[in-house]
Amino acid sequence: MGGTPQGGVQQQPRAGTPQGQPSPPQQSGRTGRSLLKPVSVDDVVAEDVVTVDPDTPVRTAVAEMSERDVGSVVVVEDGRPTGVLTDRAVALALEETPNVADRPAEELVDGEPITVDASTTIFEALQLMRDEGIRRLPVVGDDGRLQGIVTLDDALVLLASELDKLATTVEDQSPRL
Repeated sequence: MGGTPQGGVQQQPRAGTPQGQPSPPQQSGRTGRSLLKPVSVDDVVAEDVVTVDPDTPVRTAVAEMSERDVGSVVVVEDGRPTGVLTDRAVALALEETPNVADRPAEELVDGEPITVDASTTIFEALQLMRDEGIRRLPVVGDDGRLQGIVTLDDALVLLASELDKLATTVEDQSPRL
């Protein structure tokens, strides 16, 4: 899998909106709650990322995943992500490499990591995850250093919350429901 260009996914400014400035939130008629506001990865990024060095034994990486209750670790070198090691990759490697636990983490990552920057919209991130068949995106700064991670789970929780707001608005405006 190839990585995205340095700096992540490029975002086009909205018509009538200065570049880098979010559009004003849309208001629901009666409740005054914001609906479908523009959401960037920065709004849902987890900044406390579990990381390991490339030469960390897989056994140690798995112990970190277990201790921190996560399904992946970001492999970093000099603060920059070089890959994402997942519990699934470890499980699948067991068949061909029974001694995988003693191998370095970098041996189980697949090519350059796909990353985004914090200004990427959540919808762009979701599309990228879908296109690449991945569930996690490291978030990097302009210098390529790891700033956080956004996961499919994070996006689903955000979208469920927004759908709940929409459902409440429809319910409030439709007495027959």
